Amino acid sequence: MASPSPAPRRSRGRPRTPGAEARILEAALEEYGERGWAGFTIDAVARRAGVGKSTVYLRWRDKDSLLVDAVELRAAGIEDVDTGSLRGDLEALATNLFRHYLDPAGWATVRMIVDAAGAPSSLGSFTERVARHHTDAVLPILRRAVDRGEVPADLPAATLVLCLYGAVTMNRLLLPGGGTAAGEPDLQAQVASIVDFVLAGAGAT
Repeated sequence: MASPSPAPRRSRGRPRTPGAEARILEAALEEYGERGWAGFTIDAVARRAGVGKSTVYLRWRDKDSLLVDAVELRAAGIEDVDTGSLRGDLEALATNLFRHYLDPAGWATVRMIVDAAGAPSSLGSFTERVARHHTDAVLPILRRAVDRGEVPADLPAATLVLCLYGAVTMNRLLLPGGGTAAGEPDLQAQVASIVDFVLAGAGAT
């Protein structure tokens, strides 16, 4: 008597609903941007994405792992700049970052920074990933500037990153309720002012 054929194995680790992963990641950032860590739940993300909660858990084991992937999704490409000069790279980077923060999903990154700063203990690895992603991505920009002789080799890279990102983040936090910039000229003026300050502190022109 022939043994019954084994049942086909169900693939694991990915949502089965077509297009669900991208919708879930976007929904996670939008949900966090509106509610912050305290109000962030897998149930709410699933409802916003139009999927069942089990679909989310097929791919992500908890809120932290979901937010890590969501941050990676939206942060990708922000630092992909190479204009041939340090000033041009920093201006392009600051512009990309500012536009990212003006996006409803990008605003979630700002809330993560604020929530992490005010929490008595670590909220999860997603907050560390935000900082590490930006620091790691900016280092090639600074290495190219050193190679071109624009800045000294002993430039305090970490301080420069903090100055640039801190200034852009504070500008975003100080925008009025709607969180929209006055327009492209205003955005570029703010970016130029930030980069001038950062370069002066770095001893570059």
